Amino acid sequence: MYPFRRVMATASIAAFITITTACGAPKAPDSAADNPTYFTVATAYGVGQPGAAQIAELVRQVKRFSPDGSIKIDTHLQAAGDATEAWNQAVLELVQAGDVDMALIPTQTWEGEGVTSFNALSAPFLVTSDDVLKQVVAPGFADPMMAGLTPVGLTGLALFPEGQRHLFSFAEPIDEPGDLDGKVVRATRSDTADEVLQSFGAVPKPLPGKLFTQALADNAVGATETSFARAGALTKPTTATGNLPLYPRINTLVINQNVWNGLSDDERSTLEQAADATRAWATESMPATAAEAAAYCRTGGTIFTAPAEGIAAFKAAAAPTITRLEKDPETKALIAKIRSLAGSTPAPAPLAPCSPNG
Repeated sequence: MYPFRRVMATASIAAFITITTACGAPKAPDSAADNPTYFTVATAYGVGQPGAAQIAELVRQVKRFSPDGSIKIDTHLQAAGDATEAWNQAVLELVQAGDVDMALIPTQTWEGEGVTSFNALSAPFLVTSDDVLKQVVAPGFADPMMAGLTPVGLTGLALFPEGQRHLFSFAEPIDEPGDLDGKVVRATRSDTADEVLQSFGAVPKPLPGKLFTQALADNAVGATETSFARAGALTKPTTATGNLPLYPRINTLVINQNVWNGLSDDERSTLEQAADATRAWATESMPATAAEAAAYCRTGGTIFTAPAEGIAAFKAAAAPTITRLEKDPETKALIAKIRSLAGSTPAPAPLAPCSPNG
């Protein structure tokens, strides 16, 4: 588990909470709408980010499946603040401790907590198409993975797809691992992501908030691992290696197990239906990578196509990570299942190169 100063995240939550959120609290007998049960849901995402939109949709779906208003959701965005380097781990600890009832946690976070059931989703160069990404969040794939959350005191409700992650350089294009040798790459903290980037010779660092802004100003960061949508909003021009999709970002909606065990059947049903409907919405509304890439180009971004030998070198460098992940039998079986799925799914069209100069 990553070290985490819980007081920082707790203070952030405490500043936000205005209502006592004990789940299953006694309700007055006169009206469920006048005495609703409040559930809190936290995320490290801020306003305008995909996870925040997914939480907003969850709120809408809870209203849909609780038309009498007996269940309401309080949302806590950017719940870890903007200073901690382990922002997702911070939110995870909030839900484990019962400081919040539910949380949205990227799947890459779990491996640092001893949960191995999601490890296949962190494997590099495995889930590289939008179609495959949408299929691996479906219940048939997701439910066995979420069963692995029980030992850490959580119950998984659904997986929400967010999109593909690529490398974006702040200087010259990245066309082989040597281009990253010794360079700082900003990346969300994750055991496997760090291992992959280190295999390329990079130095991964989380660089939260102002630290990232300062690093950009000081030319102290060479690249970032992110999506086309986020890269297009950066204050410094970037060049994406378009034919190097690393891995997907997928979010896990979880609920504290003690909270879950204390719910009525109706309350569980409402949350399950809302979570599944949110998954369906997130899957249907997830922007196509090609569309995000085109928008990135329109805002002045550059997409570069690395030569085949460069891509082969990246995959060779990351191969030991796949070997390590496959030492776990369940992860190996899931990787094989995803490979089979990818083999039967049409490959996405290559992203079109672009530059501000045309």
